[in-house]
Amino acid sequence: MSASTKSMTNVKEARELYDLKERAAKFYDENGVPQKMEEILNSMFYENPADVYGHLANYFQGYSKTPTITKVRARTAIDGKGQASIQTDIFCTVNNKEKLVSSTLSSSTTPSLLEIAKAEELEEEMKERENNVAAAIQLINTEVCTKLNGQDPSKQEELDTLVSEIIAKLKAAEEEKLALEAEQTEGTEETKDSDKKPTSSVSKSDKPKSGKNENRAVSKMGADTTTTTGGKGGKGGAPVVVVPDEPKENMICGSCCMSAASQAICVAGARTTDSPLFEYIGALRCGQTPKKFRMPLPMVTIFQSGRSAPGKSCCIKEYMLVPAPGKPLCETIPQIVAVYNDIVKSIVNKNGVAAKNVTDIGALMMPFDRPEQGLDLIQESMGRLGLTPGEDMYMALNLAGHEIFDYDTGGSKEKASQSFPFADKKQPEKGKYEVITGQQKLAEDMVDFWAEFLGRYPAVIAVIDPLRKQEDKQWMALCEKISEKCYILGDKVWHRPGLLKDEEITENFTSSGVIYKLEQMNTVSDVIKCAKKMEENANETVLSTNIGETSDDFIADMAVGINARFLKIGAPCRGERISKLNRLVSIEVALKDSDRLLPHGEFKFPTITVPPPPEGEEVEGEDAEPKESSRKK
Repeated sequence: MSASTKSMTNVKEARELYDLKERAAKFYDENGVPQKMEEILNSMFYENPADVYGHLANYFQGYSKTPTITKVRARTAIDGKGQASIQTDIFCTVNNKEKLVSSTLSSSTTPSLLEIAKAEELEEEMKERENNVAAAIQLINTEVCTKLNGQDPSKQEELDTLVSEIIAKLKAAEEEKLALEAEQTEGTEETKDSDKKPTSSVSKSDKPKSGKNENRAVSKMGADTTTTTGGKGGKGGAPVVVVPDEPKENMICGSCCMSAASQAICVAGARTTDSPLFEYIGALRCGQTPKKFRMPLPMVTIFQSGRSAPGKSCCIKEYMLVPAPGKPLCETIPQIVAVYNDIVKSIVNKNGVAAKNVTDIGALMMPFDRPEQGLDLIQESMGRLGLTPGEDMYMALNLAGHEIFDYDTGGSKEKASQSFPFADKKQPEKGKYEVITGQQKLAEDMVDFWAEFLGRYPAVIAVIDPLRKQEDKQWMALCEKISEKCYILGDKVWHRPGLLKDEEITENFTSSGVIYKLEQMNTVSDVIKCAKKMEENANETVLSTNIGETSDDFIADMAVGINARFLKIGAPCRGERISKLNRLVSIEVALKDSDRLLPHGEFKFPTITVPPPPEGEEVEGEDAEPKESSRKK
């Protein structure tokens, strides 16, 4: 190579090197690297950290790009009942690398049938659940994954809305399809009728009907039906109106992907912002991280009874223990476990190991013939352990009024024996609540029954669903009698959070607390919004696990984050429930160590009174007087 050629090559290389340095300088200047390097190097010299490179990594981490979702993946998992559930994984790009930031287990569907339902009905429900879970997994792996790709996982409400839109679109398409099929069916039937009677000038719907046929038609349509009964509300053979339940919301197959995806998104948001999960949820609720947190009081089930249990008692589904407010959970949870184990020991000593029957939520199931028996056994156990009911520990009852209400007389003997396998085969009367097998009461009678019953057990501080929502006047009358000393919590009487958050709350029907579950079409955002709204209406927040729970302890963090007053867990046994109790204790310890634990105050029961009648409407009863307000703090 000649000298001139070599010189030209050197000049070219020098120019390329100069251009490269210029581009590098521009690149670093545009990203502020020199200024940031100078700043951290100068400050680090004086701070003298033990881990120099760790200090540098923490500093530059604050300038890294926001993590974004790259993939959402779901697969089948197994819940505490051995049923199919959903495990959801979320991958994000973090510091230029794809990482698994969230892996959650969710039990997203709750059975609607009692265990005493027909075998074929239970089998059908099981198949529907499996199909629902399979469809949800398919949706998460396809449409949900595509919709969330590139999104910031910390935008909880926005992402919940995106997933909700997918289900809303599918639901609208399903309803349109059903409407079209109904029209086609109706058209086919009309064609058949016209072929049979081509000369008739009067249509079938215009013909007069006998009373019998009219009653049958009304019954099929789900309208009010009546029956003649005795009791306070039916003296002298007066007809009692049986108001049917509201039609169930149409849940499309796969709709449980909403709650599963929402839970996974929430965990991903907490991980990518390097926040404890309960703090992150608290920030979602308040707009910023709260300075202090209050621990929820666990509602722990000891006995499960009701219609599905042996024995004659039907009117109490769950007997629960609640710790006294103001005491640390690390002290009260072991006391609850001690009561449970003491009762188990007592049962085994008296009746043998075979008598220790437990339900799907781990609760003991005994043949109670009187509703008082469960409370008496719990109080006796507390006495043996040196605990005082109403001071060291309180009790709560799930009355599940909708499960003991009879809409029909039962039908055939076969149906009666399937519905009540452990009790006398006397069929219940229509329009009444079955308190004990063979003993039914009208809604009006239930008001006095529960008021008298709870008056004998002052340690009971909460009841769940004492009546159906359809008996709103009786519900409010009961609230007026017991609300000064007891929380009246609504579960089935309220719509799901996604609907309730947009509904108007009137003084004609209210409660002192609402139970929320993260299942089906419920999202974290819906629960937070609804809880804040209902708190403004003097309703305590109660979070509940689902039947068929998993070992995932997300619900414990959520209860702390949304400032729930109670967390309904189930029995203090088996890993899927103990994991929640252990997590609560861990959070309590962390808050106490950082001086951020807000102590529980004493129970304050909002007084609920029957609202005054509309102007111009007569008040029933001689002693009735208008009330100034339906609720007092």
